[in-house]
Amino acid sequence: MIEGENWAAVGELASAQHGVFTGRQAVNVGLSRGIVGRLVQRGAVERLHPGVFRFAGAPRTWRSRLMAATLAGGESHASHRAAACLHQLDGFDEPQPIEVTVTRGRYPTRGDVIVHRWTGPDPQDYTHVDSIATSGVASTLARLGAVVPRTQVEQALDDALRRGYSLKWIEQTVERLHRPGPSGTGVLLRLLRDPRRLGATPDSIFERMTARILDTADLPPPALQHPVRLPNGQTARIDIAWPSVKWGIECHSRKYHFGAAYTAADHDRDHQLTMAGWQVTYLTWHQLQDSDYVVELARSMLDQRGRRSA
Repeated sequence: MIEGENWAAVGELASAQHGVFTGRQAVNVGLSRGIVGRLVQRGAVERLHPGVFRFAGAPRTWRSRLMAATLAGGESHASHRAAACLHQLDGFDEPQPIEVTVTRGRYPTRGDVIVHRWTGPDPQDYTHVDSIATSGVASTLARLGAVVPRTQVEQALDDALRRGYSLKWIEQTVERLHRPGPSGTGVLLRLLRDPRRLGATPDSIFERMTARILDTADLPPPALQHPVRLPNGQTARIDIAWPSVKWGIECHSRKYHFGAAYTAADHDRDHQLTMAGWQVTYLTWHQLQDSDYVVELARSMLDQRGRRSA
């Protein structure tokens, strides 16, 4: 191969890695380290970490920065918030902190990269998302508690369950990875053992927070995502429901209830619920901020509906 073909091979490799490549990868396709150094001096490539480079014309993105961080050494992979972002778990929109876990070896000190260490890696705990080495969904959930509050771990857990990831797989993974101390695994274990989580998984963090507020009050326990057979033969699910009095709360978020089409569908469903004897009250995110109001609303409506059905 001639040098130009070597350079093309590096370009093809980098195009699959968000414009990033390592010096070792360049050598493996026949490009010398000396030539890479001269290209840095000319501005054709940029050194991001020791031994890690980016083509000057490649877009500067969060994913290219994360890719570079995982290639910087120590057999590292994206983890924690960065991994949750790659898996598009609820509550972890892009960008997140550049966060990697090193399983062995040295890692260069960088102020813009958060570095964790984890020994005894198991191949089943890792995967690739958009060509970036990253922890899998279960192992990401298991360790998130080291860097974010319990509520945010639960938000991500609910999202994973809604998307069909196995609860048993998540439980087995966190039990296997559990370490005492600030590993984060204890947070997920306590969530999984929380008796309040029994039953259906809510559709959003909005619903989960509402249910948590109601749990603190002296009220009959509600059912989450309660199915109701409608007169038209369809089935509606009420976010938070008390079937004994046929009353429920719908958490009115922009994601599921915004726009003309959603509004029309909500009206049609509400009419069907009324015909079935149900009453539904919509709760907004703004109203949720006043927990006393939420509890008083539920208490008042349950009392009214209870007297009517007596």
